Amino acid sequence: MTLPVHWVNGTLDAGVAVNDRGFSFGDSVFETFRIQNGRAHLWQLHALRLRGGLDLLHISCAPARIDEQLQQGFDWLQGRGIDSASARLTVSRGPAERGYRGAVGPATVALQLNEALPWRAALPPLQLVVCETRLGSQPLLAGIKHGNRLEQVLGAREVERRQADEGLMCNSRGELVCAVSANLFVVRGDRLLTPPIEDCGIAGTVRQLIIDTLAAQAGIEVAVGPLLPGDLASADELLLTSSLQGIRSVAGCDGHSFTSTRWGDTLREHFFRACETAP
Repeated sequence: MTLPVHWVNGTLDAGVAVNDRGFSFGDSVFETFRIQNGRAHLWQLHALRLRGGLDLLHISCAPARIDEQLQQGFDWLQGRGIDSASARLTVSRGPAERGYRGAVGPATVALQLNEALPWRAALPPLQLVVCETRLGSQPLLAGIKHGNRLEQVLGAREVERRQADEGLMCNSRGELVCAVSANLFVVRGDRLLTPPIEDCGIAGTVRQLIIDTLAAQAGIEVAVGPLLPGDLASADELLLTSSLQGIRSVAGCDGHSFTSTRWGDTLREHFFRACETAP
């Protein structure tokens, strides 16, 4: 057996019940991350966000169940000599009686493993569009990676129709928030700016790593503040960040070209080192 592979509640190739609230309502949280040589990249940041989402949604799941499912995946990869994989760990509220308030069984824990891009692959700069699809405002859910991703599905379909690599998404006020499947940084001179995650969007782990440590290590100032699509015209670089692709440079967006990769290249090297040394 090779990738892809999955487990549900520790059982290989098991399915999810049709009355599972993650399936029925998106009543779940998940994390996507890279596994390299038996380690989950930046797992402490992923675990912190996962636990925050579980607490916010009042989903009860013992940490030991998550650790056991992860270890099962690590052991499976090691037993087949597979060094790299992309992973998605999902925790739902579990099966329940009919209705929003139905009695709920134990949480469902699922792990999916798929092929990953080669480690340290030289990925080409991306072509972006600003999506017409907007993100709705719900401050209660902002930051966590909950299971309802319909806005991102619509955004991804729009990107495909417009023949781009990725799309930037705005909130209801027309302010930039993120890409469909990544966070956004704008470079002007020696300064990085990323939109706040207050009303919507995901507080990405690589985004947090840049804010907390990588920017300072690289010698570039970083700030969180509002951005409008019109602000992209004055940018020197655009960067997209995600746990599976790391830090990606952008070649263009809606007619604006970005030829510099100076800070993207610098931050990318610091990112690789952080992933190789972080516990």
